[in-house]
Amino acid sequence: MVNNRSENQETGNNTLTGSVPENSISRNTPYFLGVAFVFSICFAVAFYRNFIGLTFPLITAVTLAACALFLKKEGVAWKRSNWLYAGICMLLGISVFITTNMFVIFFNTVGILLLLTVLMMRQLYDDRAWSFGQYLGNMLFLYLNMIPEVAAPFVHLANYRKKHRGETKNKKAKYILTGVLIGLPMLIVIIELLSSADQIFSQVIGEACHKLFGQIVFSPNVFLVILLMIVGFFGIYSFFSALALRNMPQYASSLTKKNPLIAVTFLSMVAVVYVIFCGIQVMFLFTGGMLLPEGYTYAEYARQGFFQLMFVCSFNLILVVSCIAVFEENKALKTLLLLCSGCTYVMIASSAFRMVLYIHTYHLSFLRVLVLWFLAMLAVLMAGVAAAVTHPQFGLFRYCVAVVAVFYLVFSFGRTDALIAEYNVAHMGRDISYEDLQYLTRLSMDVVPVLSRFTFEHENGCQEENANSAGRDAYDSFEDWYYDGANGARTGQRGCRRCLLEQTFQNVLDKTKDMNIRTFHVSKYLARRAVLKR
Repeated sequence: MVNNRSENQETGNNTLTGSVPENSISRNTPYFLGVAFVFSICFAVAFYRNFIGLTFPLITAVTLAACALFLKKEGVAWKRSNWLYAGICMLLGISVFITTNMFVIFFNTVGILLLLTVLMMRQLYDDRAWSFGQYLGNMLFLYLNMIPEVAAPFVHLANYRKKHRGETKNKKAKYILTGVLIGLPMLIVIIELLSSADQIFSQVIGEACHKLFGQIVFSPNVFLVILLMIVGFFGIYSFFSALALRNMPQYASSLTKKNPLIAVTFLSMVAVVYVIFCGIQVMFLFTGGMLLPEGYTYAEYARQGFFQLMFVCSFNLILVVSCIAVFEENKALKTLLLLCSGCTYVMIASSAFRMVLYIHTYHLSFLRVLVLWFLAMLAVLMAGVAAAVTHPQFGLFRYCVAVVAVFYLVFSFGRTDALIAEYNVAHMGRDISYEDLQYLTRLSMDVVPVLSRFTFEHENGCQEENANSAGRDAYDSFEDWYYDGANGARTGQRGCRRCLLEQTFQNVLDKTKDMNIRTFHVSKYLARRAVLKR
């Protein structure tokens, strides 16, 4: 099952001095230390006070290149099917470069890490016989292995030095380094004492040393760079070291499954409730003229139900997958699982229908778009689950990875915040309320090109001269600007849509004024250009 070379399987003889099994990492320690060090520099350059700039897709490409170097040393040929995973990783990296929505950026980052893990596992192991649960378990196993492997650089270097001790001709460097480490703290203490003892020495030597250590050696910027390098170095090295262990659990070809009568019993109970619920949806909500309980509006009825239904749909997906994995095949069990899958589709339709009713009244928000997207993805996932019920050999894990990847790429590149702004402005126009406009301004910079097309007059007694007064520069935020709670004096007017937009646009200009090649970002550039063109 595992594509281990014979030399990796013979752990009894192939050990280094420290009784550590020899693998590609330990045999090529200087090479991988160099790779990790170069990667750490790239990592620091990419993320130093900049997480979403042009460097994000570049560090993604560097990570893929480092993985390719590891596989080359492992003697593993690149699988053509894994170009898809690498391509999706690069697309997610590019997506970070074109949006400032932190939700999307966070899950893009998580998605890249998970896809890299799957890619490397598929390269090193034969995963064709793995079930959905085995795949998840092996991914967790790999991550847990990375924890002790944080110490691997030190262990591998020590063993490598022991193995090649006879080849070392010059030991002076070790003694010099030891002397430097001893002398540095002594030097600091002596200079500090002498600086306080003599004013002239303090001006000549002491101040220079203070600047060296205070502004350079111990400065926050240097500390951040070093921290990023440490994270990058140990992160990539421990990942490769855990992979090189080739110690994934071996699974029996046929796992012992439980008696299906257990599942048939509890699924029968659940299915009865599902059928009744789905019948009510079909008769009263879909085809019954949208009959509602007395005292409910469409929006209130919708708001009451779609989150609960979404949870039940997600539970059904997990329930059916679990039953396939745990219980033996049985015709009655298959029938009940398909029935639950069919009822899940009715629930998905009901939840989506309720959400559409709610959006019709209260327009779009990020959460509402996310719910509709999730329900659409869930519907496609359930199709794969139904296929796994009828065809046990169906590659459910690969199917789920492909579906989630495609749907998430659509969501990631969809610039959801801009879509929300376009929809809400199109439906509310110049009648948009201050609260609705305030919600849009609190989204990412993706909405700025849309909002820049609108102008409003000052409202609620807010005068032009007051709005443009220099006094507002003394406040940190728009909330502080239009109402100084400490002094009880208004410097702007709460509820003025023009003031809100002006402050939003000014914040955009302030946050984008220092962009350079390393920190360049498409969404920030478009937002700045839209504001300057007003």
